[in-house]
Amino acid sequence: MTLFEPPTRVEPPAEEVLMSEAVVAEDLFVPERIVCAPAAGVFHPSPPATITTEGEVVYAGQVVGSIDGPSSSVEVVSPFTGFFMGMLAHTGERVRTAQPVLWVRVTNP
Repeated sequence: MTLFEPPTRVEPPAEEVLMSEAVVAEDLFVPERIVCAPAAGVFHPSPPATITTEGEVVYAGQVVGSIDGPSSSVEVVSPFTGFFMGMLAHTGERVRTAQPVLWVRVTNP
């Protein structure tokens, strides 16, 4: 091959062609779930007797806080059962609808 010759194309083996044409997807297992505010307002977590530290179990349907809105208070309910990992909203923080307020690591995703 000289400096001015175009390179020749080398065909890959058949197995490599099949693998490159196949759609390869990565399995992703993420056990974390986010509990979001059901309404806009001021967030107040449940009392420490309910949830205190990381690793405690939160059950589906458990009230984990409340949001004081302009006309009423709305409960924040966890739709997941899992381990409490942390609060994402502080006491007295203004939150908007669908803003994450709690982080849970589920036991059965």
